[in-house]
Amino acid sequence: MTSPTGTERKQPNVVVVLCDQLRSFSVGCWGDTFVRTPHIDGFASTGFRFELGVTSCPACTPARSTLLASQHARTCVGSRINEMQPNGTILGRNDRLKFPGTTLAEEFKKLGYATAQIGKWHVDTRPSRLGFDRSLIVRNTYSKGDFIRDEGEPFGVPGFTADYELAEARRFFRDNKSGPFFLFYNILSPHMPLLDVPYKYSRMYDPSRVPLRDNVSRNGELPADERWFQIYMWETDHNEGSWPVTATAMPDFTIRDLTALYYGSVSWTDDLLGELMTYLGENGLEDDTIVVFASDHGDMLGSHHKWNKGQVAEEAIRIPIIYRWPGHIRQGVARTQLTSLMDIMPTLLDLCGGTIPEHVQGRSMSQFLLGTNGEDCLDNFAIIESPLRELAIRTPTHLYAVAMDENDGGIESDAYLFYDLRADPYQRHNLIRTNEQAGLAKELRDRLVEWDRKTPRLRSLKYLPFGGKPTGWDA
Repeated sequence: MTSPTGTERKQPNVVVVLCDQLRSFSVGCWGDTFVRTPHIDGFASTGFRFELGVTSCPACTPARSTLLASQHARTCVGSRINEMQPNGTILGRNDRLKFPGTTLAEEFKKLGYATAQIGKWHVDTRPSRLGFDRSLIVRNTYSKGDFIRDEGEPFGVPGFTADYELAEARRFFRDNKSGPFFLFYNILSPHMPLLDVPYKYSRMYDPSRVPLRDNVSRNGELPADERWFQIYMWETDHNEGSWPVTATAMPDFTIRDLTALYYGSVSWTDDLLGELMTYLGENGLEDDTIVVFASDHGDMLGSHHKWNKGQVAEEAIRIPIIYRWPGHIRQGVARTQLTSLMDIMPTLLDLCGGTIPEHVQGRSMSQFLLGTNGEDCLDNFAIIESPLRELAIRTPTHLYAVAMDENDGGIESDAYLFYDLRADPYQRHNLIRTNEQAGLAKELRDRLVEWDRKTPRLRSLKYLPFGGKPTGWDA
């Protein structure tokens, strides 16, 4: 690899840290003054932070797939839902019917990198099929969990699975000092279950003091849902019979209690990133390693009286995306440039001297990170697909969405959602049925229609790629 001065230098190692269900609004460096995230904030202060980072699809499996493939969910996996085949597996398919193009790991293998995956997988194709030499997939959740190593037999571990994953990363760094390596390191928190965490985090924040987003209250009422409270605390819907839930959450348990638990899990995530960076440093790798910190999607957490993810709402789509490479990536913040999970692959290949494949649909953000060739991106927007048959375009100032038909054969409604996020950052006023900013609304509508026409759909599998029904969320 040639440096800007023309001399040969060692290829940088690469670590992509992907946590689960962390929205940017609940991180200190994104403006939350209540939550404690010193490690993420410190990481951002020595790296480059994109203020407007978004997921490509607010659901685990498609979001993770878009990162690895740098293609939209409809193109690389054909689905916007958390589908895993055969049903119940955590490894995914043992074929390449999905992911028709090369992945990030495969491109790094071409460059001579050792490749490994640690932690949550939730991608519907096995790691070995997508370019990973080694894998350690967490099978259950935080405690009483077990793992599958290199697609073998499950084995249990004592304590919290996150500690075992950190120990595995520490060994990986020690054993691969000579590099170069690519590690896809996945932190499961702050995904539910929010009570299955180390005790200090579940009691870290006082519910009576925890702030709520301005769109949580509706007509003076706070959201409350027994079923969703139980899912957040114990994930009873996902692991029925696994947790000894003996008492109902309501009426004493409120959205403030839930938010306090979420904040605790965010702080746990922050500490896990801090430990990972410590292990890089103790092995002398910190200055020679590009580290990307991101999340697969956000969390509604009661905003618009809705839960979990899946919506094309700011709380579900806005995520942290930070790049760090000391001495190379400049320290800074991009406040108006949109970037998404799909941009990570071309950006990293650009930084590491690789060739960006033709099938890649994301864009390299290296010009922002390195401060070269100006900072104007020609296409400053992101396309977002949702599990609820929504297709949206997010610009620095607006969000416009159409609703797709049940078979994903075309657009069912081309006038579904339209928000001016400068005047209405909490998405309270849907402008779609008004004449306000009609020219811009038409422009965004036309861009979505054209995108839908031109963007290929995966045709190798026969199933409906959408779940749910688009409903909107106006108060």
